[in-house]
Amino acid sequence: MNIAYLRPDPNLDNRSCGYESHAPSAEAHCRAFVHGYADVPYHWHREMEILFVLRGSFRLVVDGQSCEMNQDDMIIINGDVPHNSTSISRDGLVCGVHLDVGHFERMGLPSFAARQYLCRTFLHSKSYMNRVAPLKALMARLILDQTNHAEESMARQTIANLLACYIYRWIPYEEADATVAQLRSDSRHRILRIMDTLSEKDENQDLSEIADAEGLTLSHLSRLFKRHVGIGYRDYSQNLRLDNAAEELRTTDHTIAVVMEKNGFGNPAVFYNKFRGRFGSSPAEFRRGRRALKPQSHLTEEDSLEVQKILSLHASGVGKAAELAVGLTAGGKRQIVLSAPHNASLS
Repeated sequence: MNIAYLRPDPNLDNRSCGYESHAPSAEAHCRAFVHGYADVPYHWHREMEILFVLRGSFRLVVDGQSCEMNQDDMIIINGDVPHNSTSISRDGLVCGVHLDVGHFERMGLPSFAARQYLCRTFLHSKSYMNRVAPLKALMARLILDQTNHAEESMARQTIANLLACYIYRWIPYEEADATVAQLRSDSRHRILRIMDTLSEKDENQDLSEIADAEGLTLSHLSRLFKRHVGIGYRDYSQNLRLDNAAEELRTTDHTIAVVMEKNGFGNPAVFYNKFRGRFGSSPAEFRRGRRALKPQSHLTEEDSLEVQKILSLHASGVGKAAELAVGLTAGGKRQIVLSAPHNASLS
């Protein structure tokens, strides 16, 4: 997937555009991004991921659960939880932030990395939107980078700290379950084995043979695959063949008819329709444009302006979000300790 940033980053030219390279690093414990229409594959990472839909619709599969998100929806995907996403609408725009939970735990948020935060606005009442409004404000400020300000780096670190503090104070959570974590690990490793098998299989191998090798019934394997990957085996296998066809169109001089037949498509109309649905262009257009191999996230100039307009409105709430994050504006009794030099008496 091609992540699009709203600020120049000279280092991006020297790195892969895959989603994996844009997670937090040892130097950056928070990474913000924006992307449009995209097909993000099954993956996981140690960082927490917060997603906010700015426009359009996206379908995610998070730890085997299908989540359909529309404009203004937000979700927190906890660290080490498998997920993927597919754009439902071509006009989709989503922004997100990766937080290195281990770093913020070391910075002073006890058990931050162990908590499983519960934030899926599409499952909550409308009043829950008030709870996530400060998250949107802080995320907006992270993305709207003011590169011409010398203090911007420190400002971004401050906003990232506030974002982590707000989540820690105000977002409901469950304690991590070691049994669930082990089941998740076992399940995802099985799915990865199956996906590796599919990517390397010969043309005569089908899902029933893979099921036999895994010691599962065909129906169980089909359900397991769709639950975790988000699409059925047939669609997934077809996408692999389409991706291979796209690579051949980019790297060989074979005719489109030869490429089609080599990848198991006997009907030209079906091949053209499926190819256009996955890559947004016909095979001939794809070859002429030397388009990138994988379905890409394109952010046009108009999209960029729209993103900045939407996020600027949300960023206006940063002050209120900061007050809530530091914890001094909420009602109710609080234990307040006044720091004084040399243990001076306050009586």
